[in-house]
Amino acid sequence: MSTLRGREAPAWAIRAVLGALLLALAALHTGDAWGWIAALAGLAAALSPWVQLAWVAMLSLALSELVQPAGAGAWHPYAVLAGLALAQVLASRAAITPVRARLELRTFARPLVVAAIVTAPCEALLALALWLRGAALPAWLPASLIAALALLALGSLLFGRLLTHAG
Repeated sequence: MSTLRGREAPAWAIRAVLGALLLALAALHTGDAWGWIAALAGLAAALSPWVQLAWVAMLSLALSELVQPAGAGAWHPYAVLAGLALAQVLASRAAITPVRARLELRTFARPLVVAAIVTAPCEALLALALWLRGAALPAWLPASLIAALALLALGSLLFGRLLTHAG
């Protein structure tokens, strides 16, 4: 992390990276309306003062992913999930930073590590969900298994957070 000390980037560059990321993710979904909504919202978030439109793009990408059939071997759901985690970090920083400001790159280190730690089990859960969707099981079984695992993962993340703050 010491290599990032003292290095800065203009806030507009962070918005540009956010817009490019959202457009790249939306390009995976140009076949449906949600993908086009994500592209327009991502572009507007990068070019306008309303960076909150990035979350509209992220929601549109998630909805687009839900309506597309995919198996456990498809790569785009995993790319979208990881991209959305990165977009959330960029959008949250862009939302609190004035456009003309400069931002030290080391301020991204901790949020990116946390996003990676949270995204890794989510990628595994996504793989399980996609595999179960393709399996010939009663519809309630995969849904209940995924919901239980998601609640367990969320509980362990929150409990771990509480333990680090308590000590």
